[in-house]
Amino acid sequence: MARHTIMFPDWMVGDEVRSIVWDDEAGTVEGDHSQLDRIRKVFDQPTPYVLGDVAGSWTLEDAAHNPADFLLVLFLLVNQRANTPEVRATLPPVFDGVEPTPFTAIPCPPGAVQ
Repeated sequence: MARHTIMFPDWMVGDEVRSIVWDDEAGTVEGDHSQLDRIRKVFDQPTPYVLGDVAGSWTLEDAAHNPADFLLVLFLLVNQRANTPEVRATLPPVFDGVEPTPFTAIPCPPGAVQ
């Protein structure tokens, strides 16, 4: 089991720092951050899972297990500063040298999450 604890300010509770514990083997999250249900909804989607709009999209192959996909989920759903050098330095080692799943100029297909 590989569990990674991430501490992020939670805007839903006045930026109080709260936990997200990601188990990359089990593909689960737990903790006390308010955005856990949103992360779980992404995990529950069939893969590949496409997020985006008419400007472009991200294709997540396996956000529950893949560090690049999970990092993107953190960036989009939890804390848009997750990919800054200051915040990246606080993340667990599983994210060292990992870039979030890249954005493509391909618009979301009809029915994809926007």
